[in-house]
Amino acid sequence: MAEYGIVKGFASVDRMPDPALLVRAMDDTADWQAVRELRAHTADRLRVGPGGSVLDVGCGPGDVVIGLARVTGPGGRAVGIDASTTMLDEARRRARAAGVTAEFEVGDAMALSFADDTFDATRSERTFQWLPKAEAALAEMVRVTRPGGTVVVIDSDWGSFSIDHPEAAVTRKIFDHFENSRTEHTVGRRLGRLFRAAGLVDVTVVARAAVITEWDPDARPAPPGLPPLAMYIGSIVESGGITADEGASWIDNIVRLGRAGDFCAALTIYAACGTKPTA
Repeated sequence: MAEYGIVKGFASVDRMPDPALLVRAMDDTADWQAVRELRAHTADRLRVGPGGSVLDVGCGPGDVVIGLARVTGPGGRAVGIDASTTMLDEARRRARAAGVTAEFEVGDAMALSFADDTFDATRSERTFQWLPKAEAALAEMVRVTRPGGTVVVIDSDWGSFSIDHPEAAVTRKIFDHFENSRTEHTVGRRLGRLFRAAGLVDVTVVARAAVITEWDPDARPAPPGLPPLAMYIGSIVESGGITADEGASWIDNIVRLGRAGDFCAALTIYAACGTKPTA
């Protein structure tokens, strides 16, 4: 577990013993009502049509790119990049099954391989939170977007995450450990400021709360979209954030809540849209 660290999550997918867990987590979060609403909101603002070109930074298993490929058509270009070959292999498989032409390649969000002004629009979803510096990734997205084109970012604010648990002090320790392990855990709330600082205009920001209440701990190791809780808590115990007894008790209580139908957690997710100014 310490080799890759569950708290690093998508920053080290290919080193996980079972990367399929994070592929499943991506599918689960894509099904959150909040994510569906934010995707629909930003799709309208991408303004990409037949023959257009669009880049998805941190595309994961590629479902959004596949949808965009249907819009841009054979005369357009829909490209997804990701740091994980596991995610890209799954994205290519899904694109073939969908019968669309889309490009997928390994890439670095903070050093894109594309020339300036390449795409009509660029987007990124729940990727900045895993990066060491969101500003660098946004600057790269702006660079490869043509003047007059659209930049869209959807991302979480883990500082807003809340979970109903009777052991408040241990829960706070767990949250503190998570926040200290990630540079950009509150990037969602900062997106509007980052967009304006990057020189984008007509910037808009919206937010939705993802509320998770359905979880049967006997059927799956974590609530939909969240990491396996026992593995996650085990990594915090291993790093000294909480004691083994605290971790065991915390897991026992959250499982009890899940079995009783009383599990409840929430996370705020933001979406920012902006336009690259014309010269």
